[in-house]
Amino acid sequence: MFESPEILLILLDAACLTLVGLPFCILNNQQRPFKRGFFCNDESIRYPLKDDTISYQLLGGVMIPFCLIVIICGEILSVYLSRIKNQLLGKRYVSCLYKAVGSYLFGAAANQSLTDIAKYSIGRLRPHFLAACKPAWERINCTAGGYVENFTCSDTLQEDEARLSFYSGHSSFSMYCMLFLIMYLQARLKSKWTRLLRPTIQFFLFVTAVYVGLTRVSDYKHHWSDVFVGLLNGGFVAVFTVFCVSNFFAQPVKPVVSQQEDVGHNLQEPSSGNHYGSTD
Repeated sequence: MFESPEILLILLDAACLTLVGLPFCILNNQQRPFKRGFFCNDESIRYPLKDDTISYQLLGGVMIPFCLIVIICGEILSVYLSRIKNQLLGKRYVSCLYKAVGSYLFGAAANQSLTDIAKYSIGRLRPHFLAACKPAWERINCTAGGYVENFTCSDTLQEDEARLSFYSGHSSFSMYCMLFLIMYLQARLKSKWTRLLRPTIQFFLFVTAVYVGLTRVSDYKHHWSDVFVGLLNGGFVAVFTVFCVSNFFAQPVKPVVSQQEDVGHNLQEPSSGNHYGSTD
């Protein structure tokens, strides 16, 4: 099915995807966050420990399959409706799925790497830091509300996680996934009957991302500024991925064409006629 040049392009894409996700893998497995101190009178880090409303496992276990299912179903429907002549249909299915799913995974890896680089480099204390750290107060000099750097946490298992407040990984990942789908639907749903349905779906996707971010504030896992920056980061990466990596907004051709199309497998290569309908 694949020729030698196409295999080389696939290997290049795989190498790029690995490189983009490398910081995320390294930081999560080996790196410890920057050791930041605190002011004794800092009320912003004295909140209690609470369970996550939306855990890491729930967020990834729902959002990733949901995005992949929408993208895969969308690309299969797009290819089926495009009806391009003189082209192996199976090869076109594989090509479009490869580029759409590959673009999504590339952006997800870039988003997580950017998030973790910020988290581990800055080491901002979470709102529940003191409850998680449980420092030995008898050994800390808090006169005049001074800045404390030399202290030991009683609960070392939660200490590192409590230093990863800026910025919110939940917020950035949820906004990336939802905004990616919002723009994907904008590019693919072009029929007249979707003109109100499409923005309705997009609205609830956006609300989902915002809700995930708000739960991180109410759970005392992040400061509001962590969530705000996380949402901005996820949105930026989604826009970058859709417009600079994928080809969702490529100018479509007529539904039926007679010439042979070149269907390479590089993520940057544009495709044609890949829409659910037209705006006519």
